[in-house]
Amino acid sequence: MSSGSRRRHPTRMSSIPGPVWAALVLLLPLLVSGLAMTNSVFKAFSKDQTVTSSTLSWEKFNGDETQLQYAVRTYNLADHPRSKEMTDTERLQHASYVCRIQIEGIYCAGQTHMEDTSTICRASIQSDIRRHRTFEVLVNRGGGGKLIWKPWNKYLSDKFPGAVSSSIGKVDDYYVARYKLDHHGHHHPYIVGNYDPLEKLGGRIFAPLPEAPNAYEHEHGEILVEIEPVQYELRNIKLNKVKTLIKKNITNLGSTVLSNEEDGTNQAETVITYDYVKVTYFGRQQGVGNGVPTKVIDPRTQQTVDMYWGVELTERKFETKAINTILQPGTAINVTLLGNYTEMEAPYHANLKAYYDDNSDPSSRRLNGYMLSKDMEDVKIEFSPIYWIENGTLVPTTTTTTTTTTSTTEATTTNDPVPISNTPIDDSANALPADGADDMSNEIDRSLASAAGSREEVASSRSIDKPESSISLSSVGGSAKGSRGGAPSLRWSPVAVIAAAIGAAFVAQRI
Repeated sequence: MSSGSRRRHPTRMSSIPGPVWAALVLLLPLLVSGLAMTNSVFKAFSKDQTVTSSTLSWEKFNGDETQLQYAVRTYNLADHPRSKEMTDTERLQHASYVCRIQIEGIYCAGQTHMEDTSTICRASIQSDIRRHRTFEVLVNRGGGGKLIWKPWNKYLSDKFPGAVSSSIGKVDDYYVARYKLDHHGHHHPYIVGNYDPLEKLGGRIFAPLPEAPNAYEHEHGEILVEIEPVQYELRNIKLNKVKTLIKKNITNLGSTVLSNEEDGTNQAETVITYDYVKVTYFGRQQGVGNGVPTKVIDPRTQQTVDMYWGVELTERKFETKAINTILQPGTAINVTLLGNYTEMEAPYHANLKAYYDDNSDPSSRRLNGYMLSKDMEDVKIEFSPIYWIENGTLVPTTTTTTTTTTSTTEATTTNDPVPISNTPIDDSANALPADGADDMSNEIDRSLASAAGSREEVASSRSIDKPESSISLSSVGGSAKGSRGGAPSLRWSPVAVIAAAIGAAFVAQRI
């Protein structure tokens, strides 16, 4: 056995001095907290460097079907001799999974076995075989990692990039490996062990055979290697509109003045340049490598967005808006550019396709996530009223309104009396021309003569009953002295009233 192997043997407890024990007791809380990181899976990145895996983890075995669904198997279940006889549940339980335990403080990889009704982890450090009921199982979270068992032999001195470490990240620690049994009456055709890169020239695989525990060192076998995607593509994104949260903030993007100082009507034009921060983030997922270049088909615009998975994409955008309008000479208008800075958070489900650098077929799976977006939307221009440059007063606007009115004239007859302020003769004399007044005078004279004749006949017929002085024709159209006191009095006879009414009617008809 080489010195490289001997360095892995644990120190005997009896050789530890008392003061060292005291220091260990004081450091125990720190050691326990450090063990919380041992569930991370490390893999070889270069000859002298390891990195953590984004898709793999060491998880405490609980036998749950969800855990077994993504647990890494030691071989394809179709190679199991009883695979055709098993149900789906039995296949999950009887399949062999990659596990690890600590042997004398060193993490060693092994495989699960069924003993009676319980699952154990069988692992070894060289020829020292251990069986533990409490162990960790290697899980490919969400099935996002691509794992292959890559052939190895002692002539390949360098370990493979992506080789999965059994330990906690030291570059020269054990790596997960397996050895195929030539004749296996055993249930499993492969034995999982550890590849030691420091053992002899080119390293060795240690995996004790079931029937020959002393035959544990092998010069060929297979090493578990993870091939991480070189690119993702997120498409067919469906947002949950019910649980989407949208917050809009009205933002003033800029303002300017358009003016026309020329002699005639002209088109005034300018541009407003504004900037804002655009943010796009689709979250992180188990089994999806952070920092991997990703093409996202935006569900709102159907445009492709280039970003890195798990990293918030922040861009400062500069955009320009052209503005123009027609202005009369000596006028101006204020222009303001407004927009809604919109923040959106929404759950989503989508298809994630992974591409690998070995030109193998891409893998695709469904995932649920949460996205964040910040963007400028609803950019619009607002104009003030047009005003005169000289004094700042508003330019009046002319509005022409056409109104069509339908008028209906109806004849109305009223019996209300109309007061007369002047005599019909005076009114007719003032209202009519000379020849019309003469005609009117002649008509009145004829009426008065006719009325006088009639009156004389009536008076002669009634002279026996009435005194003669009761009726005086001289009072028609003029004044007369009464029998008492000589004061002038105007007395209208019925005939005079009738004549006046006829004259007023005639005047109204002529007007």
